[in-house]
Amino acid sequence: MDGKREGMPSAVLALMIIVGSYLAMRYLLRFPSALTNFFMIFVGGGVLIHITLEDRRIEEFLRFISFRSRVHVAYAVIRIGALALIPVLVSYHVYSDVRVAYVPPGELFQPHVTPPEWVVGLKVPDWAADPQKWDQRLVQEGKVLYEDYCAPCHGKNADGKGPEEKALRYPSAPTNFRDPGTIAQLPLSYVYWRVKEGGIRDRQFMSAMPGWGDEMNDDEIWRTIVYMYTKAGVKPRIW
Repeated sequence: MDGKREGMPSAVLALMIIVGSYLAMRYLLRFPSALTNFFMIFVGGGVLIHITLEDRRIEEFLRFISFRSRVHVAYAVIRIGALALIPVLVSYHVYSDVRVAYVPPGELFQPHVTPPEWVVGLKVPDWAADPQKWDQRLVQEGKVLYEDYCAPCHGKNADGKGPEEKALRYPSAPTNFRDPGTIAQLPLSYVYWRVKEGGIRDRQFMSAMPGWGDEMNDDEIWRTIVYMYTKAGVKPRIW
């Protein structure tokens, strides 16, 4: 062999496949680093098998990377660039895997989303603010409203087992008001806000609960809440 070869040298093609495959997987397809490493094993193995199938290819490849072969100036530039780029890419890949990256802390999960400021200062009607004043008339009026608007999801027993419950498991199931971690942990003004405006706008839960402010007036919402607590057998929390 005289060191000359028409067309693209196989070594150039091999280097282009290796470098191109890495760049495509890492930056075009956005594969994770571990997955890129996994697939590069197969790419490198395939290239190696192809080169070592014939003695001629092995000799040509070794002559090319050792700068002993005479090639066209364009391939000479590719040779220098590729052989310089490979260690740079390897170094950067190792660096990107071991460097300490700053990751903003995730939003802490809260069982109850933070209400608007107006909710904290909301004036609860005197007859609704004190559970000692919840007489049977208020409870019965609230029962009718609750069963019309709330029971289909939250259940007649306020246990989250209404007839629509199975259809609303995601993103959050209807609340079980008997659970001590739900309305028993909430003040009345917070529950009023939830009933009035619903939960669809929540960034955290994005629940299917609609706001009932257009269907019920304020007195009806408060009566519904009174019955809700009474049926669940719990009392509201004080701010």
